[in-house]
Amino acid sequence: MGPRRTTARGMLGALLAGALVLAGCSGGSAGAPPLQSSSPSSAAPSSSAPAAPATPLGAPAQFVPCDGTFQCAQITVPVDYTTPGSPTITIGIVRQPAADQANKLGVLLVNPGGPGGSGIETVESGQVPAAVAARFDVIGFDPRGVGRSANLACPIGPDTPYYGDPDPGDPAGEASTAQAVDRYDQGCGDAYRQLLPHLGTRDVARDMDAIRTALGQQQISYLGYSYGTSIGQVYGEQFPQRIRAMVLDGVVDVTLPGLDPSQAESFENSLRQFAADCATRPTCEAGPDAIAMLDRVRARVAAAPIPVPGMSPLSPGLLELGVVLPLYSKGNWPTLAKALKAADAGDGGPFRRLAARYFEGSNSDTYNAVTCLDNSWPRNTDEVLAQARAAEQRAPHFSGNVLVSGLTCARWPVPQDPLTPPSGAGVPPTLIIGTTNDPATPYTNSLNLARRLPGSALLTYRGDGHTIYGQGRPCVDDQVNRYLIAGTLPAPNAVC
Repeated sequence: MGPRRTTARGMLGALLAGALVLAGCSGGSAGAPPLQSSSPSSAAPSSSAPAAPATPLGAPAQFVPCDGTFQCAQITVPVDYTTPGSPTITIGIVRQPAADQANKLGVLLVNPGGPGGSGIETVESGQVPAAVAARFDVIGFDPRGVGRSANLACPIGPDTPYYGDPDPGDPAGEASTAQAVDRYDQGCGDAYRQLLPHLGTRDVARDMDAIRTALGQQQISYLGYSYGTSIGQVYGEQFPQRIRAMVLDGVVDVTLPGLDPSQAESFENSLRQFAADCATRPTCEAGPDAIAMLDRVRARVAAAPIPVPGMSPLSPGLLELGVVLPLYSKGNWPTLAKALKAADAGDGGPFRRLAARYFEGSNSDTYNAVTCLDNSWPRNTDEVLAQARAAEQRAPHFSGNVLVSGLTCARWPVPQDPLTPPSGAGVPPTLIIGTTNDPATPYTNSLNLARRLPGSALLTYRGDGHTIYGQGRPCVDDQVNRYLIAGTLPAPNAVC
């Protein structure tokens, strides 16, 4: 679809656990991207604000106790690394000290994805397995534009274009979507004109190296999920000698153009997997033909959005997001089935609350800002419309997201600065993890990156869902833990 929007699966699962409860009463939004590069209305700064003082440029990090058993710090970085004397911002970081300090191996930086996901929240949620957390100081950071690091909050919500019917091929819907996108883009540009050009992944990687310096480390180990794999790839290009070990789970292909249909097609594949699973289980609430049920609901909301007490109506655009979110994890397929059954009976509440969760937990404004910078997008509206209509033929249930993503970045108020393919020069052997039915980052992305990085190893997980390490699968976790601790890569063509 365009950028690939993503969040570490463990955090997404926790968000949806809340969604299951809310479905019975009232609701919220999640960090699963507008099917672009992978979270919805701007998230507030993560956790409680740290009391740590911001350190001067280049100074060591000063940690203070925070958030229970954790330690927080703020380091100062330039907004524009290419301009001496540039204004500065602070980057929030959290440290979980190694449980076995006597045998500590260094630091492990973690990023959960997005763009827009909070590394602070990931570390504090316990995403990193205990065997690794024992041997490393685990460091989470909020990338610039997120949470404790100059959090973006555009005046008009990123959900605005989804309140209508972003249906490629319907001229009225396309025009209305374009107008909503224009209002959103202009509002962001007016509010953040100086910062927006400096939110791309190249600057995030420079910030990560500033964190390394502030921690007094010659090298770091790195764990990146989803969009976090983009950060790892770019960091490897800029600072290859600073990496001790690197794990990339759920790879984003930085060589693809922004308006690429492969993500939409992956979600379409996951929808088919969900429907096939439903057809084998008499207890599935979506019945033996879940896609037919979804199509009935789509036709219903296209004719007239379904009113939802206390919230805006369930529109076609919001329905699409409500379907996207539970597809990120197979464990949440029952949530999707329940929402389908309710909507088919005229109750749009469960889907409306899922759509709301789509925009929580991660910062969608930052997601848009990063993906519109990092990728090459059409600047011509007619080209966006043509590509979205073509995507509708291959991914009919997710083409509205393609349209919104394409229009958002075609009209974004700052110039694009697309990433370039990683060469892998000087990067130590890297462990790449790919899930065969990953809806957000297609498995082929992991295959392609493994070919580009000399000496890397690909660990394939045969299954569903977005990312897998740290989810309690011993076959995966044991091999990744061994690599991070001892530097031992899995055997060639390893499969779990």
